[in-house]
Amino acid sequence: MKARIRGLLSEVGFSGLEADVYVALLQEPGVTGYRVSRLIGKPAPNTYKALDSLRVKGAAVLDESSGSRTYSALPIGDYLNGLKRSLESRHEAIEKELQGTAVSLVEGGIYKLTTVDQVYARARAMIESARSVILLDVFPPPLAELEPDIRRAARRGVSVFIKAYAAVECRGCDVIAPEAGETADLRYWNGDWLNIVIDCREYLLSFLKPGGAGVHEAVWSRNAYMAVLTYNGILHELLLTRVGHMMRADRTRDEIRRHVRELGRKYFGDSPWREVLPESWTRQWKEHRRRPAPSGKARSAGPRRGRKRRKRLVKEE
Repeated sequence: MKARIRGLLSEVGFSGLEADVYVALLQEPGVTGYRVSRLIGKPAPNTYKALDSLRVKGAAVLDESSGSRTYSALPIGDYLNGLKRSLESRHEAIEKELQGTAVSLVEGGIYKLTTVDQVYARARAMIESARSVILLDVFPPPLAELEPDIRRAARRGVSVFIKAYAAVECRGCDVIAPEAGETADLRYWNGDWLNIVIDCREYLLSFLKPGGAGVHEAVWSRNAYMAVLTYNGILHELLLTRVGHMMRADRTRDEIRRHVRELGRKYFGDSPWREVLPESWTRQWKEHRRRPAPSGKARSAGPRRGRKRRKRLVKEE
């Protein structure tokens, strides 16, 4: 327990010694610095330095009214609120000063994320920057966390396709969720998926520990080729899941074909992968699209030649 408390306090700016001193003051308020040094088993000079540092941070107070110098800890909520206000007041100035200094990450890099905050911050930034398409394969807790951001993206005209694992309504989005009376079996996974790809140009694949306690695995990248493959993989997963739902609902073949064709036009028809891959990789496709059909002939001449050949073989027989 003590190690866990020290770890949590270290995440909000306490050194190991400061954490020990602060916990001692919580357990025994109104004591002298010497008494604190005895409680934690540290030299008195080091203890007094830690006490002075805690006072500067706003986590402890000094009382000299009784003639002796005694210390007490302030509630951790007071310290955290002060820290939050200080950060908010400096946030804009720091961001502005560093804006001209930062160099963009290498576009083709594949980066490992190690904290839950990094994962959610990157996911929100991706959703906000999406121009045309967002695909999500996401478990219920991360979806609930990101739902306001997803709704805003849909309202500004971004096509959003979500595979959810619990019933959810997200206006303006295509959502695949368990059918009535059906629940997704998530018990095999000790954590939560959060997989997202935007515009065929950026993707985030993450597996978070239960309750947001940490990260099992998370990678993020703007590697164009990998993003295109991820886009296609997730999209086909979503389409196959939707087809399965429609088949179990006894929808007709024509209904299924029509629905898949609509989704295909929406998410494949104007697929942005053609814009993100290097031109040298797609030039042949672009030239083929630009090339006019021969005069008086349909574009798909190949199949007609095949039909003529079959007719000729029949005559020869």
